[in-house]
Amino acid sequence: MRTGTALVDVLPQRASEAMMLNEVVPELWAKAARGRPLPEPVSASSPHLVRTLTRAAQWRRGVDKGTMTRIAISWFDMEDWLKALITVMADEGFRAAVSGDVKADLHERAAAVAHRSQPAAWVGARAAVLDDEPLIVIAPRTHRGYALTMSGIGDNGQLHILLADRLVGDTQQGLVAGDRPARSWVEAATSGNPYLGPDDPAIRCFRLFDGEGTYISPEGVPADINILDGTRVLVLHPPNGNYGMGAGRVFEHMTPALRLDRILEPARPGTGSPCWLPPWRTT
Repeated sequence: MRTGTALVDVLPQRASEAMMLNEVVPELWAKAARGRPLPEPVSASSPHLVRTLTRAAQWRRGVDKGTMTRIAISWFDMEDWLKALITVMADEGFRAAVSGDVKADLHERAAAVAHRSQPAAWVGARAAVLDDEPLIVIAPRTHRGYALTMSGIGDNGQLHILLADRLVGDTQQGLVAGDRPARSWVEAATSGNPYLGPDDPAIRCFRLFDGEGTYISPEGVPADINILDGTRVLVLHPPNGNYGMGAGRVFEHMTPALRLDRILEPARPGTGSPCWLPPWRTT
């Protein structure tokens, strides 16, 4: 447990710092190297880049030689920090121990360098994953609602599959009418091989909108769902054609959870509330 605590205290911060420093390397190199190409981020090139940028500290106001050395080294060691962070962020307990502010910082720093670093893009995506997040889902046709809790869901395509698995069923039991997802889709979205391929794509059972009527794309992530009155709200609409998804989940080693906590009673007629609003919300 001490090792885990030490990793939580150190690894996200070091990875975030490496991305922050790495972001400025091309600009500093362009000013210091006078048109020479930026070295590839391999160790054999590191002495040359370090020497060039540390000499630049003489004209870069406010940046001493030691800081410039750290900036130069980030060009070569950033992805080592990121790969280590990617591994531990698959664990829900580790993600839970990282503060929201640190996750937001990781997401922001990753966005700045993701165009040249795939590991940075993966870190940014993992930092946006929601855990123990309440979700209200509304079925307009029945005016019924569902209170769920989601964790470890990497994208909205995976959420589509898991929602269908949890909510589609016997309408006499308060569930949603429709075709249940194939077991292969659910396995791909949870613990099986995530790749479905062209012969067995997962077909979405719904179109999803948030509580304000904004369409929620399967290519997005659950964090994109707007918060309404303190809770993320989804509204189920018919699928409108066959939309296929070739993968059940984007993070192969991250275990997802979508728990149906309770079925909410239908909104009472004559309340004046739109049918997609939870019955306890008034306009």
